[in-house]
Parts: sequence; C-alpha cells; structure tokens
Amino acid sequence: MNKEKLQIKQKMHNRGKQRAEEAIICLTLSGHDAKSGLLLDFGCGPGHLHEYFLKSGIESIGVELSQKTIQAAKKNVPIGSFVLADGRYLPFKKECFNTVISNDVLEHIPYIHANLVLTEVNRTLNANARFYISVANRYQIHEPHTLIPFLTWFPRPCWNQIHKLLRKRPLKETYFPYTTRMLERLCRETKFSYNNFTWIYALKKTSKIGYIGNRTVRKIAQILNKIGFSRPAQIIAERVSVIIFVCRKY
Repeated sequence: MNKEKLQIKQKMHNRGKQRAEEAIICLTLSGHDAKSGLLLDFGCGPGHLHEYFLKSGIESIGVELSQKTIQAAKKNVPIGSFVLADGRYLPFKKECFNTVISNDVLEHIPYIHANLVLTEVNRTLNANARFYISVANRYQIHEPHTLIPFLTWFPRPCWNQIHKLLRKRPLKETYFPYTTRMLERLCRETKFSYNNFTWIYALKKTSKIGYIGNRTVRKIAQILNKIGFSRPAQIIAERVSVIIFVCRKY
C-alpha cells in the first residue's frame, strides 16, 4: 500500500473513531449506557466505528447492504461480526438490540424508503433502547460527499447540472439530506420520540476549530471567535451542521 493510500486509510480511521466517540457522548448524555446490551451498527461501512465500539467493550453487530463493503469491514476488523442485509428487512428478532447507531447512513436512503427503514429499526429495539441518528443537513455549507459549497441549498433538479458544471462529470449518486423538521416528522411517523443533540457536534466544531475539515469554513470560524462572536458562531453552526438525534421508541 502506497503512502497516499495509507494516509487516506488513517484519516478514515481517525474520523470513524471521532464519530463513534460523539455517538457515545450523546447516548451517555441521554442517560443511556451502550455497554448494557447489544449494539447494531446500522450501515457500518468499512467498520471504522465498529472497531471503536468493540475496543470500548460494547458487544456489536454491523449490518451493510453492499457485499464489497462487508468484505472491507471484515478485513479492517477481523474480530467484528458483520451481516449482509437490506435495512428495510433486517434479519433480527424483535426487541433484540439495546442500541442502534446510524452514522451518516440515512442520507443514502431514498425518502420513499426511510419510513420503512426506521419502522424496522423500531421493531428490533427493546423498550429501554436508544437509536442514534447522524444525518447530512440539507443546509450544510459544504455538501459532504461532493464537497461542492451550497449544493443542496438549491432545488434538487439543479444538483446534477451544478455537479457537471463544477466537476465536469454527472453526479453518480443521489443523496437525500434532511432538515431538522424533516427528521422530526420522520421520527414521529415511525413512533420515535427524540432529543436533538446537534449542539454537541456544533460545539465541538466551534470550540476546537481544528476539527472543521473545510479550510474556508475553518477560517470564518476563526474570525468569528477572534472578534468575540463565539455565541453567534455556535448558533450558525447548529443550523448548518450534521443533524444528530437520540431517539426512543414509544
């Protein structure tokens, strides 16, 4: 493996650890102990969060739709348990999980399937369980997959044309970002109560500016902090950050 690939792999590993830590912090603040039962890493990807959960002493199972991704997860985390499955039809018993983590997964699921997916997650959760959701915000300044500023602020029919104009190629994958109101409505429709923990993510970005990946956004945050606008910066960050909910079934 060349140096560039090693650097990318290490960056993904570090990001996975960071996002896993954020999930555990939010769950703990909600009064939940992820170590007290089985955790489902829903849409586990190549296993970077899953590895952190296992090393933290949390019994975990990862589920993924892609066979190729499952193979990568097994390679990255040989001690992990991974299952190939469609999130609409999870092959698990009713009320078998104490925690479900969905980190940056929901924006890859078409809106027409989201209700069925969350209903299925609800079925697998026990009465005291928590469901952690982290999902792309439609109003993020930098769209996190294409890295095109303000892309999803525009009407959806414009996205492909903007991508072709700026990236000189069509948009290969369709994304389904959320607003806070959209996620609230989805949770209510699938019988989840919820607490919004987006402020945790935003606070981390504004208090530790080095965590902000985009250089332009990082520079703006530095200027706001320097002139004493840290509180307005926090409010703005909450409006344009990844949306984070911790949910309970009812």
